[in-house]
Amino acid sequence: MERVRRLRWWMVFLAILTCMFAAVLFMAFHQGPPSISSLDQLAQAKNVAELTKLLDVQPRKGHNPFSIIQTGGAYGVGRNGWHALPLKGPGPEEYVVISTALTSEDTGELVFQRVGEKLRFVPEANDFGIKLIRHDFDLIFDVPTKRAKLVDKLRLSNSQGLAGTFLFRMCPQYIVSSITNSKNQPVAFQEAGGVVSTIKPDREDTYTIKYGALVNQPDYSGSISETEATLSNDYWYPMVARQPVPYDITIRCPAKWVAVGQGDLIEESVKGTEKISRYKMDMPCVFYSVSAGPFKKFSQKINGRTYSCWSAVMTEDQMKAQTEFYAPIIEFYNRFYPFPFKGYGAIDSAVYGGGALEAYSFTTWGHGALPGEDAHEPAHSWWGGVVNNTYLSSFWNESFAVFADGMFHRGAAIGRAEERKLAFINDGNGNPAYSIIPIAESGAEVGGLGSALGYGKGAQVLQMLEVLLGTERITAAMQAWAKKFHGKASDWADFEKVVSDLNPNLKLKSFFDDWIRKPGYADLKVTDVQIQSNQVMMNVGFNGPTFRIPLEVMLQFADGKRRFAMIDLKKPGKVTIQCGARPVLVSVDPWRRVLRKIAPDESPVSISRLMRTMPRINDAKHPDYLAGQGRQGKDGVGTTDPAGKFIVGHPSTMPLLAKLCEKVGFKVSGNKLTYDGTTIDLNHGAALAVVDLGGGKRCLIGLGKTRVSPGTARARLALTDDLGRFLRGVTEPKTAGNLVFRP
Repeated sequence: MERVRRLRWWMVFLAILTCMFAAVLFMAFHQGPPSISSLDQLAQAKNVAELTKLLDVQPRKGHNPFSIIQTGGAYGVGRNGWHALPLKGPGPEEYVVISTALTSEDTGELVFQRVGEKLRFVPEANDFGIKLIRHDFDLIFDVPTKRAKLVDKLRLSNSQGLAGTFLFRMCPQYIVSSITNSKNQPVAFQEAGGVVSTIKPDREDTYTIKYGALVNQPDYSGSISETEATLSNDYWYPMVARQPVPYDITIRCPAKWVAVGQGDLIEESVKGTEKISRYKMDMPCVFYSVSAGPFKKFSQKINGRTYSCWSAVMTEDQMKAQTEFYAPIIEFYNRFYPFPFKGYGAIDSAVYGGGALEAYSFTTWGHGALPGEDAHEPAHSWWGGVVNNTYLSSFWNESFAVFADGMFHRGAAIGRAEERKLAFINDGNGNPAYSIIPIAESGAEVGGLGSALGYGKGAQVLQMLEVLLGTERITAAMQAWAKKFHGKASDWADFEKVVSDLNPNLKLKSFFDDWIRKPGYADLKVTDVQIQSNQVMMNVGFNGPTFRIPLEVMLQFADGKRRFAMIDLKKPGKVTIQCGARPVLVSVDPWRRVLRKIAPDESPVSISRLMRTMPRINDAKHPDYLAGQGRQGKDGVGTTDPAGKFIVGHPSTMPLLAKLCEKVGFKVSGNKLTYDGTTIDLNHGAALAVVDLGGGKRCLIGLGKTRVSPGTARARLALTDDLGRFLRGVTEPKTAGNLVFRP
């Protein structure tokens, strides 16, 4: 009997094992659609490997839509974690939204359509055949509850005429309460995270979308408090494929506040406890900004345009200085395409945490950064504004803004033009991040790499293109691009076609192949240099990948004169430069403009480098000279050896400074300083210079006072105006170190 019971027990046990094994096999081969719970666990764990297995098409290298979950966005998207949410729209489609808190100009939430047991990625660039025509917003800043309440009367069209549903996107905190069409009929919708699935209009229609949010993400995205309300750096508006769209906006905020929107202010009024401001933004754009607060406002009209500054803490003089900075910048950029607004300005924000954000008719800055000669953010009025960028393919507009900033500083009608051109050359030093992916594949989905390639490599490539074309021809190409693509989203390929069509003889495809469609940067190798009486010969090659480069070579002669030659180096090989006399020095890439690996010994001495390292010695009689510049120092009484020091003062009260001024050509009489025919008032300007003392020793000297820190860029001697803007200077090419040769 006992044996029978044991046998029956083993039979039952084997049956259970068989069932369990069958269940395992069934689960292995018939898993069924992944549940939201399992997807959410994988998203929270950032398990990209397992999520990738669920895709219906395995991604090609470098284009996995899930990779952003691990890497994070270019500006921090994903730092608050990811969650999977179900989205079953009014149509038959079923979606999964991988959701996180968003900030603008970065990756959006990830959307996947369920296809059987798999997930099919739905790129944000998918427009579903929907064209957005114009928004009309009514925005209420409800300060006590920290809420934004919005109504958007959105004109849109079904460009293909196909029935079905489409998706629009916002930040996930914005919750839609209703959608109605022009006949006041409800339009069905469902929302998950910031993704809304709704019904397409038959053709063209106006959808009234009511929505709102608790807005409380200071220093990251939008925020509302008793001191300031801002939706800048926030996706607070319905987007489809990040299309550039114009809009009107009515902003309602506390009566004593000032509201700032994009475009031109149409009207402003106060009704009871409410300030009502209406702005008209006729220039189509992708990224929208709006702020309000108890700001003071300073405005002045310069050359027909109104320049403004809004701040709760800046002095009127500081705000005035900021408006004075902007006038020549906007006028300089106007050469690319007519500026579309009546003026330009800056908001000094207590809650914006990302440095600065362009809004095309103004810039939002974090506290403490103004006033300053900011030419980068205004450049976005053209590069990102007139010509739009979605950030989904690359950060090209950051490249053009950095490059245009350099163009302004090199070409502004302030001071001596030839000396500015040399002082504001941008450095070509490469970054190891450039070797990971090419610029052409560097959209927001790649995270921080997109930012590095946009702000860095792209701008350095454009500077090389300027050397190859010349300033006039690259300006003409930028003008033609803006004329052709104004109001549209564009990218590197469009600019390449424009510049290539204008310069067919240069056959620029190889340049763009090397620098836009290929990763990396140059590691220049120069060998077999022969310096003769009538020519210089050398072999130019590369350690690693080859690139087409505009190679500048400087020949320096015994009498101190210099000659510069430019070679369009399309492939490695022998280079010959004819010269009328034997050079005493040959410097390859003397201004360090080529995007390459630059050795530490290639940078000539400059004011900015020495100011960071030399201790400051002060003139007790002129404590206001160059206030805040350099390292903390001490009183200069008793100082006799200037070597290795930053000497700040006036020759009349600091005898040590008199001989140093004489060495660099500064002639000082009272409050006037003259250098090479240019005189500045030391109460409203500054002069700085590196002084060679012999024996390899040097010091730095400084005189005068300015309203804003002096801008000296690469120069070793500089004169600035009252706003710290560069007027005169001396900038040296490379004469020692790597890639410098002597007979």
